[in-house]
Amino acid sequence: MELSATTRISTILRENPAAIEAIVSINKHFEKLRNPVLRKVLASRVTIADAARIGKCRVEDFYEKLEPLGFSIASKPTHNKRAIPMEADVLEKPAFMANLDQENTIVLDVRDTIAKGDDPFLQIMDAVNKLSPEQVLCIVNTFEPIPLIAIVRPKGFAYYTETLGPSLVKTYFKRESVGKRVEIAEASTEESFDELLARYSGKLQLIDVRQMEMPQPMVSILGALETLPEGEALYVQHRKVPQFLLPQLMERGFKVSIKEVGPNEVYLLIFK
Repeated sequence: MELSATTRISTILRENPAAIEAIVSINKHFEKLRNPVLRKVLASRVTIADAARIGKCRVEDFYEKLEPLGFSIASKPTHNKRAIPMEADVLEKPAFMANLDQENTIVLDVRDTIAKGDDPFLQIMDAVNKLSPEQVLCIVNTFEPIPLIAIVRPKGFAYYTETLGPSLVKTYFKRESVGKRVEIAEASTEESFDELLARYSGKLQLIDVRQMEMPQPMVSILGALETLPEGEALYVQHRKVPQFLLPQLMERGFKVSIKEVGPNEVYLLIFK
C-alpha cells in the first residue's frame, strides 16, 4: 500500500493491524489507538498529516515507522533533502492562537453535558453560528471532537486542538471567511419508518446503544455498518437523535429514518 500525507489512519490499520504499535511508538499521544473505541472515533477521520499535527511530530516519522511493515511512500526523495517537509500547518499553532484574546474567547465546557448522557450538538452549533469574526470559540471536552471538526471546518473555520490531559481537551474555532450557517443535517426518506421496517423485515441487524456513554454510541453504530451485509438495514435503539452521526452517515452513502417514541427513546433505521 502506498502512503501519502492524506492517507487516513483507519486505512493503514485495515491494511496491517501491526501499524497500531508502530504508530504508538512514534509518540505517546497515539496510545489512544490501543483503545478500540477511541480508535474507531479518531482513526476514521484523521489523516497522517492530521495525526502529525496532533502528536507534534513529522509526517516523515510515520513513513519511517511504517515502511518496515511493507508500506511504500508516494513520493520518495531524489536528493538528500527531505521529500516530505515538516508542514507549518501541521506542527505550528495557527495565527489566531498566537494572538488569542481572552475577552473575545467564548468557552463552552460540554463535559458535564456529556457525563449526564445529553448531546451538546445543538448547543455547540448555536455557539458556532453566533461567532463573530473577532471571536474564538473554545470547546472543552474529554476527547478531540473529530466529527464536529469535520462539520465545521469546511464552512470557513480554522481550528486548533490542545490535549492538556487524559480527559481534558480544548478545541478552538475561529471564523476565517464569511460563510453560510452551519446547518444541521436533516434525515428524510420517501418511505415512513414503519414502511421501511416492513420492507426490511427479516433483514435487520439490531443494536442497542441506550446505555452507552459518548462517544461509544456513534462508534458502535459506525462499526456495525462496516460489516452490514448488502441489502440489510441496521435497526438502532437510541436515547436521542444522534446529530453528530447524521453527517457521517450521509458521507458514507447511508440513508436514515428516525422515529422518536418518547423521552430517551429513539429508533433509527439505517440503510443504503
